[in-house]
Amino acid sequence: MKIALVQAPVWWTLDPPLGLAQMAGCLKAAGHEVTVFDMNIRLWSERRPQYENMWLWEQFHFWNYEDVVERFFKDNGESIGKQVEEILRTDAAVIGFSVGLGSQVASRRVAELIKKGDPKRVVVFGGQYYFKGEKAKEIVKGGAVDAVILGAGDEVFPQLVKDVGVDGKVTVREGIVSREGDGGPAPAIKNLDRLPFPLFTAFPMELYTDQTRIPMAASRGCVWACHFCSTHSFWPGYSYMSGDRIFAEVEHHKSVFPHRAHFEFYDIAANGKPETLERFSELAAAFIDVGRPEKNFRWKINAVIRPEMTAALLKKMYNGGCQDIIYGIESASPRVLKSMNKHFRVEVAERVLRDTHEAGIRAIANFMFGFPGETEEDFQQTLDFLRRNSSWLDRAYGSATFTSLEEHSYLADHPAEFDIRPDRTETFHNLYWENHGGDNTYPVRLDRYKRFRWLCKELDIDAYKGVDGNLEQDHLSNLAHFHQYKDNRMEAIRTYLQYLEKDLLNAPILEQLKGYQRDLHRLVKAQSLLDRLNQSLEQLNGYSEKLWARYKDDLEKRVPLAMPVGGDSEARVVSAQRYLIRAHRHVLRLDHPGGLRFEEGRYRIVWEKEFLPSFRELAYLKERTDLVLFLADKESRRTSRGESSCAR
Repeated sequence: MKIALVQAPVWWTLDPPLGLAQMAGCLKAAGHEVTVFDMNIRLWSERRPQYENMWLWEQFHFWNYEDVVERFFKDNGESIGKQVEEILRTDAAVIGFSVGLGSQVASRRVAELIKKGDPKRVVVFGGQYYFKGEKAKEIVKGGAVDAVILGAGDEVFPQLVKDVGVDGKVTVREGIVSREGDGGPAPAIKNLDRLPFPLFTAFPMELYTDQTRIPMAASRGCVWACHFCSTHSFWPGYSYMSGDRIFAEVEHHKSVFPHRAHFEFYDIAANGKPETLERFSELAAAFIDVGRPEKNFRWKINAVIRPEMTAALLKKMYNGGCQDIIYGIESASPRVLKSMNKHFRVEVAERVLRDTHEAGIRAIANFMFGFPGETEEDFQQTLDFLRRNSSWLDRAYGSATFTSLEEHSYLADHPAEFDIRPDRTETFHNLYWENHGGDNTYPVRLDRYKRFRWLCKELDIDAYKGVDGNLEQDHLSNLAHFHQYKDNRMEAIRTYLQYLEKDLLNAPILEQLKGYQRDLHRLVKAQSLLDRLNQSLEQLNGYSEKLWARYKDDLEKRVPLAMPVGGDSEARVVSAQRYLIRAHRHVLRLDHPGGLRFEEGRYRIVWEKEFLPSFRELAYLKERTDLVLFLADKESRRTSRGESSCAR
């Protein structure tokens, strides 16, 4: 049976998506003809300057904005349309999507285009975004998606395809949700040794940015259940491959791609069963021949701190080609580690890092900042840890999200237990939480992150910034969104303008700023009128209170004011009333809510939750916004004609 697999944006561009490759391997092993469409990498390779940074990891949240994705599909309609036509031309009866948080909107849009082209195609979604059932039930109601796989699809998806081949429709089984019913989550696969190898030959391997590597996963789940991580809720328990099975997969990929010499293990805890690492290392050491490219390879793993990572084991791993080990240390405060549910002692971490470095393997450590309950004293313990271990800590990665409330993690599901202040559920943001005391906020965590990196540089530790991207732009983008999230619109505009000084053509950021442009024009007009009103009121000996009393209820209820009839006929009073009415009309037209307030004898405008700055500053921001958007539009037009120096 013909099957098409699709990866919609956004995903990263370093190497092919491992989950989709594993599914392709399972389908091929079941006897199906599989075609893979990595739309993400193709759209990235064809990207326009205004979308240059949309694939940076710090920009992925924009792909969850319906309006941003809609604009992207409109601007890239020709390429997307051609790829959808290619998918349909395969005559695939079933079309499967691997869906993550950053790709869920784009995946749905592509599925809608496929159904529009041929309603008879069976569209199936799977992936971590749908490991929990709530979202699966929602998406199948829309009509574009016929079924969703809950949990591991290695066995469920081939069975679904078989059912479609026999009955012409999806049969509800364990692990499948459709409009006809909910079969519940798929059972976890305990024996990973029996899985087919991932199929990378179906991908456009020449398009990925790292031409040296192959992704792998030799285990699922984790031996721990750290409170900030959602892995335990998605993959209950821990399953793993034997050392022989790991080596067999590496050997297979080397035979297919002899010049790819790096294996990137994406396991959360590759040392969950240390004896498998030891066996794999022994087999790899016997296989590697540095003089023969088809046999030479290196590898990198993520690992937990545990006493079993001995100097002897680490030396075997080095001899077997292990190049890097990333340890999830996160904090050097025993109190914070206990709160995180991390089960290691700081002195053990120091010994493991030293032994790793001395074995010839690069010792890398991950750190987090501002975990709920972390004090300045706790943070200083982490900085002291850096100082003590700088001689054998080859790289320190400080999480650029500091402490994120990862969906379905214990931390996110039990905020009250960690003194996290309840927030607006309809606009909740996983980065911008704060504690009840207000001393653990996003800006506080950002400050600790910066101090951590400064110390790394001072100690000559590689302060790795993660996947390619610009940290300063990342911080400006997130700070702007933080201010927007907190309804501090003026500060959000200032920060968006700062960002665009460094990245003028960033389409999502420009869209955010454009959303404020009309309001700035209206606010400038309203502020100008209120300034004149307030000047008049200074000479009217208490009439300001009378004017407020007359219109207070209507102003607070945002009811349009009518021109006054009768009353005091003095020209100055009538003029003041007109200023108030005209200013109020401008405020009523704001896209983002605003209102008028009377304080200390003066009228002021409140925009969302903040008072406006002076007319002079407001007018300056309006002019600067107009100029930046004009220059961006001009540059965008030039780049579309291939005239710009910043075009690739």
